[in-house]
Order: sequence, then C-alpha cells, then structure tokens
Amino acid sequence: MIIHKIAIGNKSESFIENRLVDGFNIISSDDNNRGKTIVIQSLMYALGNEPMFPETFNCKEYYHYVEFSIKGDIYCICRYNDSFILKTHKTQMFFDSVGELKRYWTKNLFRLPLIIKKQNSVIADPVLFFQLFFVGQDNKNTSNISNNGYYNKEDFINMIYDFCNLSGLVFDEKEIEKIKKRVSELKDEERLLKKEHKILSSKKTAANYLSAISDRETFKNKIAKMEKIEDKIAELRKDRNLSATRKSRWSTTIKELKSLNRSIDCGELRCMDCNSNHISFNTVNKSSKKLGYTFDVSTIEMRNEIISSIEDKIASYDEEISKISSQIEDFQIELQELLKDDDISLESIVSYKQEVFNASDAEKRMIEIKNEIEQYENNIMQKEHASNDIQEKRNALMCRIVSQMNNLYKQINPEGNLYFNELFTKKGKVYSGSESTMFHLVKLLSIQNNLEHDFPIIMDSFRAEDLSTPKERTVLELFEKINNQIIFTTTLKNEEIGKYDKIGFINHIDYSKNISCKLLTEESNDEFQKLLSELSINL
Repeated sequence: MIIHKIAIGNKSESFIENRLVDGFNIISSDDNNRGKTIVIQSLMYALGNEPMFPETFNCKEYYHYVEFSIKGDIYCICRYNDSFILKTHKTQMFFDSVGELKRYWTKNLFRLPLIIKKQNSVIADPVLFFQLFFVGQDNKNTSNISNNGYYNKEDFINMIYDFCNLSGLVFDEKEIEKIKKRVSELKDEERLLKKEHKILSSKKTAANYLSAISDRETFKNKIAKMEKIEDKIAELRKDRNLSATRKSRWSTTIKELKSLNRSIDCGELRCMDCNSNHISFNTVNKSSKKLGYTFDVSTIEMRNEIISSIEDKIASYDEEISKISSQIEDFQIELQELLKDDDISLESIVSYKQEVFNASDAEKRMIEIKNEIEQYENNIMQKEHASNDIQEKRNALMCRIVSQMNNLYKQINPEGNLYFNELFTKKGKVYSGSESTMFHLVKLLSIQNNLEHDFPIIMDSFRAEDLSTPKERTVLELFEKINNQIIFTTTLKNEEIGKYDKIGFINHIDYSKNISCKLLTEESNDEFQKLLSELSINL
C-alpha cells in the first residue's frame, strides 16, 4: 500500500500534499504548528481512524481525501464526518460508517484481521489495525495501545496472530463441546450395559429422569444457555433491522435519481430560484441529521455512475442481511435443540430388566459404542493437537518480535539498559522521553520484519524528546533497509535545517514556509474542488 496524495479542505480553504514518494519521506518544519500533525491525522482519519486532531482543528468541518494504491491499483477515498466515498478503477461506493467501510475493505481490497470480542468473531476496526504501522504524536503508551477503551493490548496481540494465520479460531469450540458430550453419553451407555442394575446410582444423563436434584441443576444450566442464545438473537435482529432500513433508504434514493432520467418532451427541469438546469443530490447523515456530500447529477452519465454505486451498496446490504439471517437461523436451531428433552432410551432407564436386552444384542451394541468413542476421541485429539501446535507457533512468533526489538534497541542505543520482555510494558512501568520514542520505533520495525506487511510505516514526531543525532542516524539506516513506504514527521532545530536534503534516500518535504497555525489557505481551492469533482462531489 502506497500513499500518493493527501488533501484537506472545504469550499473556502484547503491544503494538498502531493510530494510523497514510494520510499522514505520526512516532513519537517523549523517550528511547531505548521500542519504536520493535521496532515498525518487527516490521512489516517480518511482511511477510517478515530479523530485525534489538535483541539484547535475541527475535523468535521472539512473533507479529508487520500489517493493510494494497492498492488498497482489506484484508489481514492474521501471522508466527511462519518460518511465515506471510495472510488476504485471499477466503481464508486458510499459508506455511512466505518463499519460499512471495513466490511467492504476486507472483502474487496485486502483481508482485515479477525478478533474475538464478546464471544463473537469481528473484523478489527481501523483504530486497532492501523497501530500495526502507525504511531501518532499524542496518546503514546508503552503499556497499552493508544486510545484503549473498546480495544486493548490483548486484542492487538490476537490481531497479530490472526494476521499471521495463527488465530485462536482453529476449530469450532461448540463442535468440540458437542463431541465431548456425545462421548460422555456413549461411555455412560456402555457402563449401563455392563451394570444394568446400578442405574439409580448413576450421575450421568439418565439419572436426570430419576433424581430431582440432578434434574433441577440440569434445567438451571439449560435456562442459562437459552438466555444467552436469545440475547445473541436479539442483537443480530437489531443489526439486521438497521441494514434493512439503510437498504430501504438507498432504494428510495435510486428511484428518485432514476426518475430524473426520464426525458421531458415539452421542457426541462430548472431551479425556480436561479433558473439553473444544474441538479444536485445531497446525502444526509442519519445520526446528526446534517447534510453530507453534494453530488452534481445534471447529466445522465453522472446519475448513472452514482446509481451504479448505490446499487452495489444495496447488494452489500442484501448480503449482510442474508448473513445475519443465517446466523439467527443457526441460533434458533440451537435454541430448539435445547428445548427438546434429551433422548434417553427406555432401555437406559429400565436397564435393570434383563429381558430388555439379550446377551448378543448387548455385546453388539458395546462394540458399536467402542468404535464410535474411538473415532470421536481421535477427532478431538487431532483438533487439540492442532491447537497446541498453533500455540507453540504463537509463542515463537512473539519471542521473535520481542527479541528483535531488543536487538534493534541495542543497535540504536548500545549503552542503553532497557530490556523488553513483552510487546507492551507492565502497567506500572511506562517508558517516557526518548526511551518511549525508541520503544515505538523498534516495535514498528520489528512487527514489519516479522509480519512482512506492505503498509506504509507512519510515525508523527519520530524524534520526540530529543532523539540524539547518532541515534537518529541509526534509525534512518534501519528503516531505509525495508521496502515499505515510510512517512515520518519532525521539528528541526535551527542548526539542523537542511540536513535531510543531504541524505540521498530521503524525500524531504519542508513545511517551514507554512503559516503558523494556518495550514489551509485559498491557494489550493481550485485543485481541491477538482479532486472532489472526480468523486462527483460538488462543494
């Protein structure tokens, strides 16, 4: 993934950064407040990150645009509030939320990792995923992920495992639970066949029909499982209703846009206020009730392009509704199974009566039970062995990452006395100053080396807390060795100005001439509006 262009603006002011190259980029300035952080945060925000802008910058008043490529294919994405437009070489899509964007992204661009949250498998949100290769200027924390809340460091580690195909979802736990339950029932039946007259002392399944205490405990557990399933069904139904509502809203929009395609033999559509024949279509943010994007739909070609995009969006809603309905159906089947009484044969309950089985029937059944148990236990052993094998690979991966972090740290700071035992420090032990800076640098580099991802390495203020010149030189040399695009920012001292111009592998972008606290101006407005017009956005 390569970032080519970053743009921020609205109708009155804008800024465009189009000087990035595929290799090593450093954005610098001779003072703070020249716009470096706003550009980096706008880049991440447009891709779906949570807003982490300076307090003086109201990001929701602006459009955030990024042009990037993945394996040679060019993409353009624009974010305004919580709405996104993504233009590919094939189509243009609208998304009402980060959730919609990430589902499309993982299906059509590249797979985003899965993690387990609240006993459900979910696609990692950009705010977690980006921390594989992005460190912002603020909210740095060595003991946890930045902006931890819904996500935490355990989610980050599990995301790394899934990225490396070492997910904990190596088998279906429900399937294993059912197999073990079936094995237990078979062994119980085997014992009953051996000791038919001792059924009353059995604590297994059949005893539930004869013991009130056992029956009450089993019924209590069954109720708890049923309530858990009902909660999941209710949550899924809520998600399905939301998708159906959005689908209906966009279906209505298509009807309105298609009605504009009808030719009017006796005249044409014009605005009653200004007499213009230009027609626009506005999106509305459902939660805030504010207007979102404005599209010029004056021509049939423009309307058809937008209609095609909305039809793709509706198709994705249909797919989501179908998927959720299937999940609801699975849970309903599971609920129905719980509502059934356990199948306990009459022979198991009255097994003390010898006449029920003759010797040959009992012997034949015991052989069948033995073979079935052996088959199930072999299946369980294979799956649990696979799980143990993956755990060993997980441990080896984490050891490699942490070990390389220590090696890289020693290369940057040979006299340093830090030693990393884990990917994060303990809660009460947080690095600060240049130690924190070096920690994040070596973690970014070590994760890239071990995951071999091709995402851009982005760090805002990569020399924070006075990383010395010798240490900085080593950092630059280490990062120059990898093939990823790199985007670093820093503030230079007076005596350092111009030093990156002398390093051949660095593309130096100087923000020193930017007006302090005024990155956005009128100079780029025409070019900015042209960028948005290519997405059919009309300011």
